[in-house]
Amino acid sequence: MVLFPPAKLNLGLHVVGKRPDGYHNLESIFVPLGWTDVLEVLLDQSVPQGTLKTTWTGLPIPGEESGNLIVKAHQLLAQGRDLPGMTAHLHKVLPMGAGLGGGSADGTYMLRAVNELCELGLTRETLMELAAQLGSDCAFFVGAVPALVTGRGEHVSPVRATWAEGLWVVVCNPGIHISTAEAFEGLTPGLRKVEWEALLHQPVSSWSDEIQNDFETGACTRHPEILDLLQSLRKAGAAYVQMTGSGSTVFGLFEDEAQAQNAGRNLAAGYCGPLGAPQC
Repeated sequence: MVLFPPAKLNLGLHVVGKRPDGYHNLESIFVPLGWTDVLEVLLDQSVPQGTLKTTWTGLPIPGEESGNLIVKAHQLLAQGRDLPGMTAHLHKVLPMGAGLGGGSADGTYMLRAVNELCELGLTRETLMELAAQLGSDCAFFVGAVPALVTGRGEHVSPVRATWAEGLWVVVCNPGIHISTAEAFEGLTPGLRKVEWEALLHQPVSSWSDEIQNDFETGACTRHPEILDLLQSLRKAGAAYVQMTGSGSTVFGLFEDEAQAQNAGRNLAAGYCGPLGAPQC
């Protein structure tokens, strides 16, 4: 089985409060992209029952293998279940520490793959619960469709994506890794009232008056390259520009395809294409 875990963008990212468990509550519209990693998962009789053999290509993945969300996803499903031996190969395309949710997508798509290959029959609700145990962004990738995401990321409410038709997105990554600790440095959560679904029916050029990424100001102060990219996208004709996630990736939404393609070429974008991606 071959799956394509996608990147996601945040349309707005408001950190609205800190929770007793140490996490933060957020509000954001998550949108999947057609920019993906590649994950192949197979049943393999040469691998001992209940274990997983992994291989990796593409971008180098830092850290110990035991901390990878693909491995953790397999471990979650192996608890109390007699899984067959399996192999997983990940070809890593999406940059890490970039606010694109690539690692979260990989782990959640591993849950989906094992559920299907091993015929576990887990419901969407159960997969959502398991994904939330993997990480804050993971539950979104169970469906991987545009959604309003709240709580620490575990509450996912799909939104109709007709507003995305005709919008093009240019995504640029300056090659800067921003850790979670750095992202939250100096950030003060605050409540705001945003009619998120109503926002999607307003002109894209008006979104800057309603939403923002709370991590963006601090990231731009510490890394002026991020601010430079945002300004370059705006000058290239983007109707809305923003950093996504905790950074450092930025994006511009364009209403004109030719402008988007031109900006993508000039800025050496990692991705340039229609906003949104089909469920897969």
